Amino acid sequence: MTRADIISYCVNEYNAVVDHPFKHYPHYAAIRHPNGKWFALVLDVPADRLGRNGHEVLDVVDLKVDPELNAILQEQPGFLLGYHMNKTHWISAVLPDWNTVDQLADLIEGSFNATK
Repeated sequence: MTRADIISYCVNEYNAVVDHPFKHYPHYAAIRHPNGKWFALVLDVPADRLGRNGHEVLDVVDLKVDPELNAILQEQPGFLLGYHMNKTHWISAVLPDWNTVDQLADLIEGSFNATK
């Protein structure tokens, strides 16, 4: 799955607004409610900064989740502690580890609802 897949899904499904708020990280995309509050953040991060081998750049999406769910997801393949976010409330999904947006759709909806 790609960053474009996530962004397109959120724009179409949630009427999300997408911007790039970080001057030093122009590829980081905030996916926001129409009121401006973000519910997802798409980042490009070197694999070694995510605790993986290599220097390849990987796209991840940060999503807000309940702390109990976060603890469970952290043990599952394809998930990491929220990159540059509160590690209790945010989880990162490594996009190349997933085939379709549908696999993350429930988590995206949960993040959307948790950040209203």
